Amino acid sequence: MARLSDFSLDDSSPATSPHADGTEAPEETSGSEAAEGKGSRTKTKTAKVPAARLGTGLPDPKAKPSEQLVVCERAIHDAKVKWREAADKAMAAFLEEAGPYFVWVHENKLYKHLKDNNGKPYRSFNRYCQEQHGISRSSGYRITRVIPLLNILATADHPVSDLSSRQTQVLHPVRRQHGEDSVLKVWETAWSTKKGPVPSPDELSKAVTLCGLVVRAEDDEEEKPALTQASPGAEVEKAAKILVPDTVRLAVKEDPEKVLLLVKTLNAALEEAGITID
Repeated sequence: MARLSDFSLDDSSPATSPHADGTEAPEETSGSEAAEGKGSRTKTKTAKVPAARLGTGLPDPKAKPSEQLVVCERAIHDAKVKWREAADKAMAAFLEEAGPYFVWVHENKLYKHLKDNNGKPYRSFNRYCQEQHGISRSSGYRITRVIPLLNILATADHPVSDLSSRQTQVLHPVRRQHGEDSVLKVWETAWSTKKGPVPSPDELSKAVTLCGLVVRAEDDEEEKPALTQASPGAEVEKAAKILVPDTVRLAVKEDPEKVLLLVKTLNAALEEAGITID
């Protein structure tokens, strides 16, 4: 992973650099000195205190606010870069160790034996990943689809840095329905006629046909949202915004029968409610 260049923080504070609260740091002594005479104070010698011992380069409170902000922003940015690098390494290590188990749970649909936060069995692998393990949809997709394909290609001496979503859409069902050998066969067939550095999605699809493989569409396992009936009040309010005089006149000209049916329906509903039109 490419590193952003580190910012250098110049420590221009004096030897007795003040603390962030404005108080001055005490001077360090160099140890006992020979007394000049009876009753005289022991001489002290000012020693330069490293910046790290005074707050690791915190800005001088006497500097301009804009200068203090620059120092803080540089330090925060540097820490953020290090944090992201550490997080990426940790995620890579996690995926390497836990990835095969996620794939097993996914392909054997074991997540359906676990209850979600509403007490119902999971219907979606993505939701299982999010609620049980804090894994995003994109990470779950990569774990169960992309990484297994990359491993197959790398093991067969066809390493690639990554696969696009369209390449994955072609190869994933081949792996699931026909096995690893078929993935390699499709890849090598497409590789022999590729026009770019790696086979394109279209070239892979053509290779699937040339290899005589029949591939069914894979269920994306997206949990369909439950359909809820709109409240009658909201529907009437929506209709009232549409049925303005000009719109009604145009509707009468275009389809008078439907308008008449609408009027009859409205009149019948009003009569049932005991409401009369003056």
